[in-house]
Order: sequence, then structure tokens, then C-alpha cells
Amino acid sequence: MSLAVFSIAGCGQSKTDGVLTLEIKATNFNVDIPATGELEASNSTSVNVPSGLRGPQSLAWILPNFSDVKKGDVVARMDPTRESYRLEMEQFDFDRLGLDSLIQSEKDKTIDKSLNTDTKLTAEEQQLAEQFFSEDERVYTKIDIIEQMRNQGYLAAKMQFFDWGIDQHGSQAQAEQDLIKLKQKGHKAKINRFENNLNKMEIVAPHDGLFVAQPGWNGVDPVVGDMMWTGMTIGTLPDTSKMQAKLYVLESEALGLAVGKPVTVFLDAYPNLPINGTLTQLDALAKSKVQDSPVNYFEMRVSFDKTDEAIMQPGRQVNAKVHALDLQEVISIPNQALFQNSGDYWVYLKSTEGFIKQKVVPGNRSLNRTVITNGLNTGDTIALTTPPKRNRI
Repeated sequence: MSLAVFSIAGCGQSKTDGVLTLEIKATNFNVDIPATGELEASNSTSVNVPSGLRGPQSLAWILPNFSDVKKGDVVARMDPTRESYRLEMEQFDFDRLGLDSLIQSEKDKTIDKSLNTDTKLTAEEQQLAEQFFSEDERVYTKIDIIEQMRNQGYLAAKMQFFDWGIDQHGSQAQAEQDLIKLKQKGHKAKINRFENNLNKMEIVAPHDGLFVAQPGWNGVDPVVGDMMWTGMTIGTLPDTSKMQAKLYVLESEALGLAVGKPVTVFLDAYPNLPINGTLTQLDALAKSKVQDSPVNYFEMRVSFDKTDEAIMQPGRQVNAKVHALDLQEVISIPNQALFQNSGDYWVYLKSTEGFIKQKVVPGNRSLNRTVITNGLNTGDTIALTTPPKRNRI
């Protein structure tokens, strides 16, 4: 935090009491909070990883930052190696199942042919057995007649078996084919997914503009090898006609920050050119800019009164001063001269007989000074440190 230079008088070593003192004078009390950051567009179009791209994809190439692009230009490309390999493997399994289906069909045809042939032969045998069957004991003995009857029963049972076998094999063959088709359906779904991913490996600009890479959660721009997910913002196409500043203020220096405060911004490339703006957005909580860093910052946005497109370009580094306080002709003292206990505040006021404990009412405070709203007058002299007991009344 920076303060305007104050006019301080009477600060010196007294010849009589040996205590460092300060003569009170009304001065201006200004508090400027330093901030750093960069320029960005107030409005921009996001350039995102295509929706529907399933699974993480590795970034293979990205357009250099701050490149001019036309609508439809490729700004980034994913690595298709893994998806192509997966597609080939799924296509291989799909085709293999197709061959399995053909082989199974040929086997089923052979079995059907064998069953039908056996059925036909058995039917002919059954017909002959019925045709030449006779119960005339004049022609056949009883044993021969019994054997003929047993042969007819066997052939009838054999025909029933073949009929059952034909029906059973038909159902089993259909089930096997259905199972193969079900497996193919699963592979086909994966094939479609990988083909869809391969068709979405390129990220294109939605319109003409200036491509600005979008830093990740760690503040680092995307680089080759980073993992990308569907819908992830990889960059922006900013509207450079209206710019704003994204600034960071140390948590320890943020006293007095509030929306609406005036801000003066300086481009690092043009340090002598002040740009006036207003604090329009302030985070409620401080956070670190770098992962695992113990140093926290408040992030804020500053809008400008006007934009000079010739020099105010996205990504340009800036430093700024947030004018948190500007009080005219007030009494302020160094923080070291103000003492407090249990809510009571006092200073040691110099009198003709020594230093007396003078109660005061503090007001606005900075890192090194405090405004006194009641208890001190211009011309008073106070001690800058606790006076020795021999000098106190």
C-alpha cells in the first residue's frame, strides 16, 4: 500500500525530555493500493473443445497466442493416434465376429443337412418296415413278428428324436447368431464413438478475430500434451473495441478495496501513459494465483473510460493504483504513536509538565497511518513511542 507524501513537522529529538515527538498538522490522507495484472476484453467469444467429444483427448497442436484468425480456421488439433488405434481394434473385433457368424452358419447348414438326411433315411426304413410287416404266423414265427414290432417302435422313436433334434438345433443356431449380433452391436457403438471423436479432433474459430489462449486453473496457457475435455474453453476471440483490466491485489494490502473506487492503470509498455478506470468487480475471498502458494490475492476487474485499440491489446501486462481513500486536511498520525487496550485508544500528548495520556477516536487506517477524528488538534505535539515513566503525568 502506498501513501501520498505527508508534511510532517516537529519530528525530532527534544532537548528537554529526550522523547521522539511529532507536531500535529492537518494534511491530505491518501491511500493508493498497488495492483498488477493484464488487459482483457470486456466481451469475448469462447473457443471450446467440440461438444460430444467423449473422453479426454491429448492436445497435439495449438495456434500461437494472439494470432489473427478467420471464421473456420483451425486453432487447435487433438492427437488422433489413440482414437485411431481404438477404432482399428474395434473394427477388427467387429469383422472377426462377422467371420464367426459365417463359420457358424456353415456349421449349422452341415448339421441341418445331416439331420435331414438321417430323417429321410429313417422315414424310408420306417415305410419299408410298415410295408412288409405281417402278423401271419404261417409266414413268420412269433419271434420274427416280435422283432418286426420292436423294429417299428425303434424307427418311430428315431424319427421323433430327429424331429426334436431339428427343432432344437434351429433354436440353438438362432441363439448363437443373436449372441454374435449382440456382440457386434457393442463393437459398432464403440466404432461410432471413435469415428465421432476422430471427426471432432479439430477446433475451429467461430468467427474472425484475434485468438487468445485461455489459461487453465493453474494460470498456464494450454500446451501440447495437455488433456482436453468436451466443452473445455481453450481460448477466446475478444472484442478489442472495449477492454478491461484483470488485476490482483495482495490480501495484506487490500484494506479499503471496494467496488466503485477510481483506478489508474499503467501499461508496462507505456509507463508514462495513465489510463483512468473504475473498480467494477471484486472477489469476496482471496486466493492464490499459483497452486500450493501461501500468498493470496484478491482478483478484481477494472473498466476503462475509453479504449485505445492501438495500444490496449489483450494480454498486455499492467500495474495499477486503486485510489481507496482521498481525505483533505485531516489529522493523521503514525500507527506507532497510537496505543489501544480493551477498545480504548490514546496517544501521549506533550504538556508543559510532561506527557499525558490523551484519549482519541481513530478513523480510517492505512498500513502505517491512522486518521484521528477526535482528541487531537493542529499544533499538538505527541510522542512517537511510549515515553519513560519519569516523563509521564
